[in-house]
Amino acid sequence: MRKNILVINPFGIGDVLFSTPLVRQLRKVNSSGYIAYICSLKVKDILATNPDINEVLVFERDEYRNEWKRSKIAGIKKFLEFWSEIKKKKFDVVFDLSLGKEYALLCWWIGIKDRRGFNYKNRGRFLNHKIEFDGFNDKPVAEYYLDLLSVRRTEPLFRSPNGTKVLITTDEDKACIDAFLNLSSVKNSDILVGIAPGGGMSFGRKNQDRRRWPAEKFAVLADKIVEKFNAKIILIWGPGEEDLIKEIASLTKQKPLIALSTKIREMAELCKRCKLVICSEGGPLHIANSQGVKTISIFGPVDENVYGPYPKSDKSIVIASNVSCRPCYKKFKLPECDNKKCLESISVDHVFNIISSKLTS
Repeated sequence: MRKNILVINPFGIGDVLFSTPLVRQLRKVNSSGYIAYICSLKVKDILATNPDINEVLVFERDEYRNEWKRSKIAGIKKFLEFWSEIKKKKFDVVFDLSLGKEYALLCWWIGIKDRRGFNYKNRGRFLNHKIEFDGFNDKPVAEYYLDLLSVRRTEPLFRSPNGTKVLITTDEDKACIDAFLNLSSVKNSDILVGIAPGGGMSFGRKNQDRRRWPAEKFAVLADKIVEKFNAKIILIWGPGEEDLIKEIASLTKQKPLIALSTKIREMAELCKRCKLVICSEGGPLHIANSQGVKTISIFGPVDENVYGPYPKSDKSIVIASNVSCRPCYKKFKLPECDNKKCLESISVDHVFNIISSKLTS
């Protein structure tokens, strides 16, 4: 039976990419149905070219808060207009990945009868098909999302054997990266190695460095790669990471290329041009992974078996130390730490030796 399906996910790059296997399976069991996805503005480009999604709807909570501060009447009007439009689409089912109660309440209010999601901290009171949940703790995030398909266990459950994510770049994205590489005098014969040292925005600015291998180690690693393989290093970055990139560039002997300020799909296209992308765990890793690029990712307090490359592949190598206290990020909580030994103990030589095997294969 044809259904109108709504997916809601207000989170960042990694979470949204982890939800695309769920969308893929929804399309398989509902090939002629209408699938819409509510997300934040920063991740819209990930979903806009996804062939399994009919419509992407942006709900930016800060935008509505600002409108409310400017004029309460205008704020209420804007809010009601958005959800009135959602109501007109007559959705049969919503997959609420927000972990909160607000979206489920709104979906109840506009008449969506089948509301599925996670009962996190008893916030699932407005869901009528819910999974008890205290965090992404013991399996990949994508598989938690896929579990929502089987809450009722009435329709067939299709799980793609490779859990494919979908992030498709456009001709405009390709032209943008072509122009950058041409201006940077990059030739087709050049070995391009991307380094994306950032990510970790979900921990907040105070704790970002808890998820990132030290800048000075990235710099030494970049020089070793240039010296041995005569490769060109491209530093890949996103909003708020300019200082980190400048620091790494200032510490290198062989000056790297610095990518232009890229949107998500442009970053994906740039990663696609690299023979290898080396990164911290976080959004850039999952962007590169979505393009089938070889990746080397360095994990600290976060569990690679939960938040690591999905699906697991020989192309995606995770490096993590064996210190007894990691992974310590559990149930969305990061304990205090004054030494970062899980990251500091990973040597440049160790990472370089693994990279060498990937660049020669």
